[in-house]
Order: sequence, then C-alpha cells, then structure tokens
Amino acid sequence: MLGWGAVALLTAIHSGPGPGPGVVMEWSAPSRCPTAQAVQQRLTDALVDSAADPRGMRARATVTEDDAGRFALVLELERDDGPAGRRTMQASDCNELAKAAVLIVALAVDPEVDLAQEPPPEPAEPAEPAKDNGDEASPMPEPPPAPTEPRIDETTPKTEPDGPNGEDSTTSPSPPTEPEPTASAPALPRSRAPALHIGLDATAGVGLSVLPAPTAVVALGAALWGNAWRAELGASYWTPVDSIPTGDTIGGRLQQWTIDARGCGLLQPGPLELPLCAGVDVGAVHGRGLGVVAPRQVSSLRLALAAGAGLLWSPTQLRGRLALRLNGDVLVALARARFRATPTAPGLVYYTPPVGGRVSAGLEVRLR
Repeated sequence: MLGWGAVALLTAIHSGPGPGPGVVMEWSAPSRCPTAQAVQQRLTDALVDSAADPRGMRARATVTEDDAGRFALVLELERDDGPAGRRTMQASDCNELAKAAVLIVALAVDPEVDLAQEPPPEPAEPAEPAKDNGDEASPMPEPPPAPTEPRIDETTPKTEPDGPNGEDSTTSPSPPTEPEPTASAPALPRSRAPALHIGLDATAGVGLSVLPAPTAVVALGAALWGNAWRAELGASYWTPVDSIPTGDTIGGRLQQWTIDARGCGLLQPGPLELPLCAGVDVGAVHGRGLGVVAPRQVSSLRLALAAGAGLLWSPTQLRGRLALRLNGDVLVALARARFRATPTAPGLVYYTPPVGGRVSAGLEVRLR
C-alpha cells in the first residue's frame, strides 16, 4: 500500500490561489490499467470546486508492469514558475496507483481541496398530480412505515411509574456516546517495508601503485542494497608484474589476491545510482624470485583501507535486471608487503607503496 509520504513530498509545489486552467495529466499505462480519459476525469472531478491556479503545472505519469504482475508508477510534476517534483510508487493493483496519482496532483494544485465529499444524491422524481375529473381525488394511501427499534434519548431522564411511594421515579441519564470520527480524505494504501535487492557483478580494471607497475585487475562480487544504503563483498586478482631493480639482474615476479568489503551510502538521482563507499581490502602479495638458481616463493600480508565512489545505471528497457557500473577506489596500506629474491639478498626487490588505487568497470546482474 502507498503512504502519505508521497503527498507530503509534492504539496510543497502549491502556488497562490486564483482561477486558472485545469491540469492535464499525461497518462501512459498497460492495458490492465485505467485509461487516460478515466484518470483525467478523476482529476477534473477532484478539482471542480478548487479556486487554485495551477500556473502552468504539467503532470506526467508512467506505469510499467514487471514479470510478477506488479505495477510501478513514476509521477513527475513540473511548473513554469516553480520547482518540480518526482515520485515513484509500486502496487499490485494499477487502479490504486491511478487513485494515488490523482490525489497527489490534486493536493499539489490545492492542498485544501476536499477529496472526501461525496456527490449529492439525485433528487427523486416528483409524483404526478392526480387528474381532475370533476370528482374529488382520493389521496393515495401512504405505505406503512417500516418497523424500527425504539430509540432511547440518552440525554433525557427515564421515568418509571412504579416508584416506592407510587410516584414516578427518575433514573440518572447515561453519558452520551462520542461519535465515531470520519475520515476527511480517502486513505492511501500504507507503505510497504523497503525492499531488499540482491545483485552479482563482474568487473575489470587497472591497479595503480600497489604492485611494481600498473597491472590488470579482475574481480567478482555480490551486493545487497536498500533505498539509501548498499553493502558489497568480493574478491579480486591483480595479474603478475616483474620487478628488477635498475642495474641488477636479480628481481621478482609479484601478484596479489584480496578480499574486498565495502559499506556505502546510496544516492539515487533519477535513473542513476551513486554509491559512496568505504571499506577494507585484505589479502596477500605472492612473489617468486627471478635471476637466481633456486627461486624463492613467498607470500606477504596485504591490508589496506579503501574509500571511493561508483556510478550505476540500469536501463528501463531491461526492467532493472542489468546495470552498468564504474568504480574508483583509493587504497591506503596498513600492512605493506616486502619481497627479497633470496633470504640473504642485501636489498628488497619490492616494498608496497603506502597509497595506491584501482579503477574498474563492469556489469551487475540484479536477481531481485
């Protein structure tokens, strides 16, 4: 069900009262939904007694249906001399979305519009008078009234003739009952709990200033997100890079594996998603000696803090099942890997820099 939060978001675009033209709503929806003419008539009826001036307001509503038979509404309001508003809603009944769209637009035009009043009942046709044929017309007998339950006025004391002295006795009045409150506006469907989404992604990119030279990085991961947050967990592989100090024939070949965890705040401007993330990368740098008789193979702990941002875009034609993504991270080393070609070598072949980075792009498959 849909909440009142949608109403509160859009009533802020109301302007001063005054007569003006009506609002035309552009309505695009599947065949199972109400027609554009029916939705427009509902909006016209809702504002029939309003004196507010829309001042060039335009409303566009687009409804789509997913594979599960649920409907999603995107409602956009624009005004020539004021701010614009946008709201998205979901429901299993398209008629509920149509009612909500009409209610939001009507309250955006005139927050004081009375949407609860019912149309007055049509007057009954008067009975035809009896024709005068010279004789006195006999009145038609009225039907006997239907039996009704006796009504007791709670505010009037009740009397009983059988008092103790033959006099009428008076009982104390009962307290009046409070009338039941009536709704001043039709209730909107209550909002559902925020939905959780799950996705799997694959990315490829470039790692900088972590291994001895820029190297290719491939990664696989999974993500879980809601309306304003996102959590990610993945694994990445940094392809091998050779490191041979200048003027020396002894060096090493280094590569890296890491487990990457991220927690993000999620911004959603229109169809784009902007995760702002922080997390940690933990793994190992693997090295193998070069130019020595008995190459040495060692692993060294790699630990780094990560901070970065991303950009995700999911085309509407794909019904939100696939998203393109771009990520950039700054990596601050907490544990720096060291490597020597042999245990007795006088110098280090490589020592991980304190700050590095990674840029990647890829695809995300959204399971729900």
